[in-house]
Amino acid sequence: MTLEEEFKIINEFVKDGNANFLEPRSNKYEANSEDHIKKLKEYFSNARPENKKKRRPSKTQNDEVLWEFIKSKHDLSDDQVKEYSKFHKLAMTYETILGSFLEEFIYKNLKDFGWIWCSGNIVQDIDFIKKTKDENKSQYNWISLQIKNSDNSENAPASRVRDGTSILKWYRRFSQDNSKDNWGELIKLVSENNQETKTIIEEKLTDEKYKEFLKTKN
Repeated sequence: MTLEEEFKIINEFVKDGNANFLEPRSNKYEANSEDHIKKLKEYFSNARPENKKKRRPSKTQNDEVLWEFIKSKHDLSDDQVKEYSKFHKLAMTYETILGSFLEEFIYKNLKDFGWIWCSGNIVQDIDFIKKTKDENKSQYNWISLQIKNSDNSENAPASRVRDGTSILKWYRRFSQDNSKDNWGELIKLVSENNQETKTIIEEKLTDEKYKEFLKTKN
């Protein structure tokens, strides 16, 4: 399926009343206008790895007061503080980026099963959708999915998923238990009670495979 075809299905999903598009970032155009949809399509396409521009280093500066406090509490040298703050900044930067990498990894392994990645955060509260036919093939249904890296990474918008919606929700890791992961739950959600599908994707969606995938990213 081409990006053009995928965006057309996402647009259909929203028009069917299943979700809302990201609000316009500019007052130059109205929500759901032709210009708005054109801009969303641009966000959608540019967020894909084949179109993504080279990532720029973060311009956010470290809080000197924070690191002076840490230095005094842990008896650190100036060189130690400089080194720790550098890697802290790096970790924070990549923690944000990992969300996109996780979505890319899932899409790579589920696109052949009809799942579409709403890349560019163009649909509110939803990361993936799938259009399915019912048993008699006369109507179609929608499945939507929101993913998070950790069970403690929810914010206010994300918490809306729990109440009054049919959006499926999944997180990769347990913040207080590193001895296990949560890929099995995702496999259950996306296999739709199809044992053949489950058998195929449970070999693809593992933390080991995800770590291998991350080594290919820059």
